[in-house]
Amino acid sequence: MGAELPLGGLGYVGVAAPDPARWREFALGVCGLEPATTTPGPRDGTLFLKMDDRQWRIAVHPGDTAELRYLGFETPDALGLPAAIERLGERGVEVRAGTAEERAARGVAALAVLRDPAGHRIEIFGGPVRSEDFRSSKGTRFVTGDLGMGHAVLYVPDLEAALDFYREVLGFRRSVYTTFGPGLGIHFLRCTRRHHSLALLHLGDSTGLQHLMLETVSLDDVGRALDRALAEKVPITSSLGRHRNDATVSFYMQGPSGFDVEIGCDGLLVGDDWVENEFTGGDEWGHHGLDAAALEPREG
Repeated sequence: MGAELPLGGLGYVGVAAPDPARWREFALGVCGLEPATTTPGPRDGTLFLKMDDRQWRIAVHPGDTAELRYLGFETPDALGLPAAIERLGERGVEVRAGTAEERAARGVAALAVLRDPAGHRIEIFGGPVRSEDFRSSKGTRFVTGDLGMGHAVLYVPDLEAALDFYREVLGFRRSVYTTFGPGLGIHFLRCTRRHHSLALLHLGDSTGLQHLMLETVSLDDVGRALDRALAEKVPITSSLGRHRNDATVSFYMQGPSGFDVEIGCDGLLVGDDWVENEFTGGDEWGHHGLDAAALEPREG
């Protein structure tokens, strides 16, 4: 929404999974999340997961196939959302206000619904429900607040169309990008001080979620999560390492829905004086296994 409405980071993620129970075991036993003590909307078997004082951050809906259902980005100006929807409609953007049922299902006061050029459902929301303080049974602490809940990486079949949508319509700013070959690459976009809340990955015609990153407070939180993943025999798709683009120390593992989950810490914060750039080469160290093949889509 750019100048139409400010965004405040990735607020929530909704996925579908044939077996939400697997997600519960993975989220609680490995990642250090907790089940929501109160849940929004109708009781349809959806698993809602907490990582801070928000009512929920990740929703796992029962479904026949594993897939991304939606990404929610927060606006601190919930009162300005109706006017922004109207202005975007006047510019030819297909956007609508969320229904009362949709707002209740998300636990928010205001909601707008869009589709990006790849067909991903994007939601802009304001006024989320808060609940009691988060206490991880694993002692894990996450970096959220005004930075949002982490970042998501989306496959997009048309990179230029996706960049135009997220930058010109939603107002993201590009931090860095890299190319893998003619027309192929990944672009990292921000809407808060977090180096990126979203990345657009073009490898071909694929759509959906490539990985979801959750940032912890300390390296110890990351290391303990890695120990738990190894103990539970969760496939590790990339060893511990430090990224060159945003300085995050992290590892990647395969989640129950096919896409990877990255657990990391020490992510770079940037300001208005940041100059976007292209970066080349690998990571500072580690991240063995994080190559072109690892970025390809896989079944859940």
